[in-house]
Amino acid sequence: MKILYLLAFLPVLALALPAEGVPEPFFNPENPSLSPQEKAGLAIGQRWRTASATGIKPVAGGDGSVQFLFGATQPSVVCAVLQVCDIELQPGEIISNFNAGDQVRWRIEPARSGSPQGEIEHVMLKPLDVGLRTSLIITTDRRTYYLQLVSHRTEYMPRVSFAYPDDVHQQWAAFKATDRERQSHSTSGAAGPGIGLDQGGPATNAAYLDRLDFNYRIEGEASWKPVRVFNDGRKTILQLPDTLTQMEAPSLLVLRGEDSLWPWGEKAEEVMVNYRVQGNRYVVDSIPERMLLIAGAGEHQTKVTITREEKEGGR
Repeated sequence: MKILYLLAFLPVLALALPAEGVPEPFFNPENPSLSPQEKAGLAIGQRWRTASATGIKPVAGGDGSVQFLFGATQPSVVCAVLQVCDIELQPGEIISNFNAGDQVRWRIEPARSGSPQGEIEHVMLKPLDVGLRTSLIITTDRRTYYLQLVSHRTEYMPRVSFAYPDDVHQQWAAFKATDRERQSHSTSGAAGPGIGLDQGGPATNAAYLDRLDFNYRIEGEASWKPVRVFNDGRKTILQLPDTLTQMEAPSLLVLRGEDSLWPWGEKAEEVMVNYRVQGNRYVVDSIPERMLLIAGAGEHQTKVTITREEKEGGR
């Protein structure tokens, strides 16, 4: 009787746990004829699947996970019956949706871990039979994952994670931006009054202040007329009003020679000079004796002359 009872339920068990492959009785056995365009598309997809199987291999993550390089291949995740596979996404990444080719024989459930400030979303996989193969697509607010799922009797990958090459590029870009910002602050700090002092202590800072020379004569009238001009022995700094960014910035020239009525009424030579604009400061990598700031043209041109003067007791 027991044998007859088991034989009676064999068809039910066969339907509940079907073997790998498409159950032919439920589908039309005739495949459609494919156009050349469709065949070409299938060939591209086949090459991608083949390359994924033989291409870049996963590596061991720092937490023991099987780590795939995102975007390089189509990862194949191996799961086992009576076990759970955990696909871990990037911290802060939010799952929009997921779809599997076989949602009957695979249980796919979302999960979440971590604090609200650094939540990590997971996709939990549980196969209900051995020898299953299907595809899984996970869409998130950042990217789309294309995976292959394989079920095994005993072998499985407990944890699966990803390495993201875009993150590395962004980290390098942020590092370079921070480095440039530090260099800019260092240069602009050295150009500001009371800013950019050496970090060697009070004695070093006092020595730096002693090097500053504020003996400049500023002649002319303009809304952008410098409020302070000084040098530190290497650079000359022209500090203009804070409203400089709201008006036309003047050009800076160096004057060589002196205006003279004899012999032929010669004028001082106006020479271009390299300088940097940092906020409301002009920084010149030299110490000219005379400089000229010019804005406008013709009868509307405005000029301010800056002359370095002698210190008491000489320079």
